[in-house]
Amino acid sequence: MGLLSRLFEPEPATGQAARGAVTSDRARAQGLRGHSGMPSAPASRGSQPDDVPSLVAANQALVLEINRSAGDLPPLGVVLARAVTDTVGRVLRSPEAARLDISVRVAINGVLTDYLPGSIRTYVAAVRAAGPGGAPAATDALVEQLATLRRSVEDLARASAERDVQALEVHGRFLETKFSGSDLAL
Repeated sequence: MGLLSRLFEPEPATGQAARGAVTSDRARAQGLRGHSGMPSAPASRGSQPDDVPSLVAANQALVLEINRSAGDLPPLGVVLARAVTDTVGRVLRSPEAARLDISVRVAINGVLTDYLPGSIRTYVAAVRAAGPGGAPAATDALVEQLATLRRSVEDLARASAERDVQALEVHGRFLETKFSGSDLAL
């Protein structure tokens, strides 16, 4: 049984019931949207995994996963993981969200669908496999990974905002040069 299988099915089970439980847990983990707990609607044909509505849904699903895993995570791990999702949420709810640079959206998508959930799932599986007493080295590694992710996401949010300011400044310099008195003199 692999690490992810242990996350979704911690107790060994056999037969059809076990397969159904694993399947329904995976579907729930992948299909939750928002805080309502309702399954997400199927993606529209034009929907991309890095468009803002998809990122918002992925962020909300990840918050739910963190909350469900909170009993297995160290308190600092929960705080750091939620700091990441809160920062991402702030970026995605900003007035400029619809104009986020593709590189920012791709990076956020990676954080929400791979880096953060991968760290959490791997940690939970490692602690469950280690049994009582857990794995102190795993806790240290998780906290380090989550702290790095938090810093990276904060840097990403700051860079995205600065990019908007820089674009405005460049446009201002263009207008100043284009429409200064010397350019308009006949």
